Order: sequence, then C-alpha cells, then structure tokens
Amino acid sequence: MAPAQALAVFGTSVDLTLTGIVGHHLAPTDALATLPFSLIAVGALASTFVVSRTISRLGYRKTFVLFSGAAVASGLISALAVQWGSFWLLCAGTFLVGLYSAATGYYRYAAADTADGARAAAVTTVLAGGLAAALIGPFLATWTANLLPVTYVASYLLVAIFGAIAALWNAMLPAELGRVGDVPVVSSGGRSRRTLWRQPLLLAGVSTTAFSAVAMNAMMTAGPIAGMAMGHSESTAAFAVQLHMVGMFAPGFVVARIIDRIGDRAITFIGIALILVAGVVAAFSTAEWAFLTAMLTMGLGWNLTYSGGSAMIAGTYHAEERGRVQPIAEAITGTFQVIGSLSAGAMASVSGWQLLGLGLVGACFIVALTTAKLRRRAAPSPTGAQP
Repeated sequence: MAPAQALAVFGTSVDLTLTGIVGHHLAPTDALATLPFSLIAVGALASTFVVSRTISRLGYRKTFVLFSGAAVASGLISALAVQWGSFWLLCAGTFLVGLYSAATGYYRYAAADTADGARAAAVTTVLAGGLAAALIGPFLATWTANLLPVTYVASYLLVAIFGAIAALWNAMLPAELGRVGDVPVVSSGGRSRRTLWRQPLLLAGVSTTAFSAVAMNAMMTAGPIAGMAMGHSESTAAFAVQLHMVGMFAPGFVVARIIDRIGDRAITFIGIALILVAGVVAAFSTAEWAFLTAMLTMGLGWNLTYSGGSAMIAGTYHAEERGRVQPIAEAITGTFQVIGSLSAGAMASVSGWQLLGLGLVGACFIVALTTAKLRRRAAPSPTGAQP
C-alpha cells in the first residue's frame, strides 16, 4: 500500500501544487479562483460512501483499480481545460481527482485491517509512502510546465499517466486485500452504529482528523494566492506548496517506528502543537521565511495529527463493523476538508491569511482540550488497543 500511496501523491501533487495558481489565471473573477482546488475536497466528500459500498461489493483491490481511472480522466480533462482556457472544465477535472482522493483515503484502512496489533504503524507507513512523491511530484509539476506550447498542459497530463500506473500497481496488490474488503457495509454482526459512535476513543480520533483536515485544506488552498498577495513570487508560492507536501509525508517513516512506543495520543498532541506554531507564524509575519515556515509546519502537524487520529479510529471496530465506522469517519473528515477549502477564498489575502493564523491558534487549544477529555473517558478498544 505504501507504493500505491506514492503513486497517488505523484498524481495529486500536480493538482495541489498548480491548481490554485491555474485557477487564479482562468477564473472569471478573483472570488472563484480557489473553487477548482476546493472541488477536490467536494469530490472526495461526495464519493466517500460510494467508495465504501464498492469496497463492500468488490473488495479493496478492485475498488482501488476502478477509482484510479478517475485520476486518468481527471488529468486528461484538466489538460484540455488549460489548453482551451476553460475554467469550468478545469473544475470538472479537479472534481474527478477528488473521487480518486476518496479511494486513496481508504489505503490506510486497508493496511490497518491486515495489520492486527500493528495498526498504528501500518497507517503511518502507508502515509510515509508518499514522501518520495511529495519530494519529486511538485518539482515534476513545475518542471514539465513548459514542455508543451501551452503552459501547464503537460503537467496535468502527468496526473493521467500516474493514474494509469496506479491502476496497474493496484491490480497486482495481494489477494488478501480482496478478501478483507469483502465484508458487507450493512451486516448483522457486531455492535450497532449507535453503540460504536458513543465510544470516546472514536470521537477523539474523528475530532482530530477533522481538525487536521480543515486546517490543512484552508492553509494549502489559500496559501499560493495569499503568498502572491503578500508580494512573494509565483515560484515562491509553488515552492511553499512543495514544502507543505514534504511536511505532510516526511514524518511517516519516523512516526511508524515510534508511535507504538509513545502512543497515538502523544503523536496527536505533537501534531496539534506544530499546527499551533504554523498559526502563530502566519498571524504575526508575512515575510517570506514566515510564509514558508507556516506552510511547512502545517504539513508536519497534519501528518502527526492525522496519523494519531486515524490510529484511534482504526482501533475502535471489528472487521464486520468497518462499514459503520469508516465511511462516516471519512465523510466527517471530508466535510471539514470542504469547509477548509471553500472558506479559503476569503482568506486568500494578507489580512485573511493573518486571520486564518489567529483562528488556528484558538482552534488548537479547543481541540487539544477536547481530545484530552475524550481520551480520559475512553475504555480499552475492541481490538485490544489501550487508550
């Protein structure tokens, strides 16, 4: 699953690096500039239950192959949008890459469901698979920008190419992923949805993943345009997204080694502290070093908070209960991704960027206190994980 994650990040890194900038060029008004980027999160949210149902019917492996096709279509449509200068066609392309992102969000669950007592390490190892792609992908996006006569057309064709490679790779995943996924979404076995969602550990996990999602998406969506509003160059804005993506995936290899030693709670709180740093820096300085630091530390904070929260979620259900937890947790997280992306349009200015930083500072304290309270109430999970 780690190479599958790498291929996903290779493809989507193009959208994450360039879509804010391309949307700014193609949008009929500045107010719509962040809409193509936001539609990635909207597409993911709209399809998360469809992905879960498909997993139930076809298993993880076939589902991942099927939704890789959405990346191929997305890349081709986005390339045509840039070629023709069509803003709304670009929106269609980015919406489709959201469908692909919804499926790749289940990669960590596929690994966790086969890892038994090493669920937390499995989640972080899968996320770590995106490191090489996070390092190389954004640079490929900018390096290929001028390979064809119309700038950025070749970059979006990379999305289609990596989507096709991902489909081939996912087709060769172990057969166990098909069998693990073959558990009905609606099953008579296990506990009810009501009982599952009254678990403090599950609520804590979803709270932290949702917070990391809204914070990361708001800053990543607003970042490129806000950076240019601060007087930084377009290349600096793209580099900030590249640093952000490195931060999102770089900690994975280290976290995979230590999360079982220090616990998901400690990892989560370290992540919240890093997001706090990003908020403070964004609120009090618009200098280039501060802009780049905020983007990098937000990526780092997202990785740790998201890893810790995902490990909490994965430790609260049995295999037959998966369909009552995973899609709902993904839908909640996806909703906050959409909120973060759509609200970023109002933050894509100097004053908006600083206001975003202040908002993150306050939110970090609220989430930290809420998570600590829920963890104290948590009982041992059904899979044997201790709170």
